[in-house]
Amino acid sequence: MNRRLLRVITLALATLGAAAPGWALKPGEKVPEFTCQAVEGQPVASADLAGKVVAISFWASWSKGSLEELQYLQSLLRDAKSKNLVVVAVNQREERAKVVAFAVKHQLTLCMCLDDGKVARALAVNGLPNLLVVDGAGVMRARFVGYGPAVGEKIRKAIAPLLVEPKPTKPAQAPPPTSPELPVSLRAYAQVQLGAAHINIGDAFINAGYSDAGHYAEAARELRSGLAIDPKNVDLLVWLGVALERKGDRDEAARQYQAALAIDPANTYARDGLRRLRGLPPTPPPPPPATGGSE
Repeated sequence: MNRRLLRVITLALATLGAAAPGWALKPGEKVPEFTCQAVEGQPVASADLAGKVVAISFWASWSKGSLEELQYLQSLLRDAKSKNLVVVAVNQREERAKVVAFAVKHQLTLCMCLDDGKVARALAVNGLPNLLVVDGAGVMRARFVGYGPAVGEKIRKAIAPLLVEPKPTKPAQAPPPTSPELPVSLRAYAQVQLGAAHINIGDAFINAGYSDAGHYAEAARELRSGLAIDPKNVDLLVWLGVALERKGDRDEAARQYQAALAIDPANTYARDGLRRLRGLPPTPPPPPPATGGSE
């Protein structure tokens, strides 16, 4: 077997190694997502090309047809003068240094990428050169296997109409559903419960011999949030007084108890809070109402 025949067989086997399985991607089908590495080092992902018309050329330096196709694509890219056209030249199984040297030698300024065969398999490539024309929606519109004098014009005719098509637009998203506004009283009640829960947790820490871990301060924050929506809520004022008293802010706690009494003078919790702060015993409960008749 002579050397030339051996080389042909070797190259044929290399091409078959990049071939797709039994199925083939057809025009009108969505191109699978892929990522390859540019010779400069950065990844080139199909997701980043969304909205662009993309010519994906699978090639190798040993293929004369590949060189002719790349040179034609470069001239097409220059003549099109469209920022919406992208050419991605995906080299098959050759070292980066060889690809760079090839691009420099032939003055190719296309996006040169490296592929170990994974991208070729994903896009059902069988034979080199192999060109896929993909529209802005990621759908393959045409495929060209091999390159000859008549193929360049066919490539141009496949790409040109896509550059004047309107760009695909994302479907309008419905606004997120809005929750109905809760009544002020219910929102205030929720803040009371949150504040009380933090106070209880703080008490549990103290009873276990630890610091309150900031729960009294957190309780005061929740209760103040409630007062921002319902400033005259007596329960919020009283619980805020309790939180501040536990926290050690005695003067501020007294002001909250006094504010509660200004709205509800009979509120025993606020009154007892003030008595505690002043070192007085709690207010005794009122006597039960008389049941006997008058004489």
